[in-house]
Amino acid sequence: MCSPLTLDELEKRLANSNFLLKYKNKNFGTCKIVCGNKSYDYATFRKETYKKGHCPDEVEFVNSIEDDVKRRDFTANSIYYNLKTQKLIDPLNGINDLQKKTLRATSPEILKSDGLRILRMLRLASEYGLKIEKTTYCVALSNTDLIKDLSKNKVVEEIKKLLKQPSTKTALKALKLYNKLNVWNKLGLPVNKIKFKMVARCDDRALGLSIDLVDTVKPASVSYFLTQLLDDAGLTKKQLNHMINVLSGYYDALNHLQNKAYFFKYFENFPEIYKLLLKKSSYLAQKYNFFYKYIISHKLVISVSDLKISKKDLKKAFPSLPSKMYDKVLLDALSEVFEGKCPNTSEELLKYIGKKHYHKI
Repeated sequence: MCSPLTLDELEKRLANSNFLLKYKNKNFGTCKIVCGNKSYDYATFRKETYKKGHCPDEVEFVNSIEDDVKRRDFTANSIYYNLKTQKLIDPLNGINDLQKKTLRATSPEILKSDGLRILRMLRLASEYGLKIEKTTYCVALSNTDLIKDLSKNKVVEEIKKLLKQPSTKTALKALKLYNKLNVWNKLGLPVNKIKFKMVARCDDRALGLSIDLVDTVKPASVSYFLTQLLDDAGLTKKQLNHMINVLSGYYDALNHLQNKAYFFKYFENFPEIYKLLLKKSSYLAQKYNFFYKYIISHKLVISVSDLKISKKDLKKAFPSLPSKMYDKVLLDALSEVFEGKCPNTSEELLKYIGKKHYHKI
């Protein structure tokens, strides 16, 4: 919803009603109008001035749709509906463009200051089956360097939106437009085009796209590449580590990592890895899945957390053991328990560690 009312004026109008204003941004005149479990996005009519970047350098509140419409990105997104008269207001002929299935920028200048609008253009064209008007496309093509200035967070959010399309065909169409406009290179990748294979086959398209990126770039280290790629992308540390573990597990399986070492690293996330492997190699997927089921059915100890001792126990039993050795010592103990060479009891584990490690200090 939008109108000439500023947030202060709107709040006065809604005083003593069931409507509240939340998430207010007075600089941009935006908020949510909330009533019970319903909410409505609201924006005051405004003019915007851009020099560079996604956020405007200057904002001026105005009284007319004719001024407000100039800040919109595409004519299809510049159609207003008057709630009072129940009539459409179409200053830029957006309805005609929609009928012709055409995506047209409201002006050439609108794409010359914000790379995010270019990415949005590619997504909307694919999502709604629109052809990009020639001038709009040419202006976007000549200004793709603006994409370099976008934060990873904004880029990731835009890619997430296109990956969430109901149709895989629609998502692929947008991704292929990324290829056509050399967007990947602008995002800092050492390639212009990505070979899309797994993104079309995987249930989780984000994981599929990540695999396609790795397969195209062919980095020396998958985990390092993904860490650099996804750092500052709006993921929590836990989400980032999870994603890297799943994808590293996928590639380590393709590289035939030995079973014990493999499941010490990837047991917890193997169900997800298995789904990815099925799309690439049914043989490898079944091979590792057989061992995964064997571990479960025989109740094998597969994680350090399942051991009957902890770092706290090591510190108490071996006070002169350097703390930097704790992880190595516990992993070594896990290997012995896994192979049935040492019972998983606190007494036997500490005895084993004392014989093998403590006397070396």
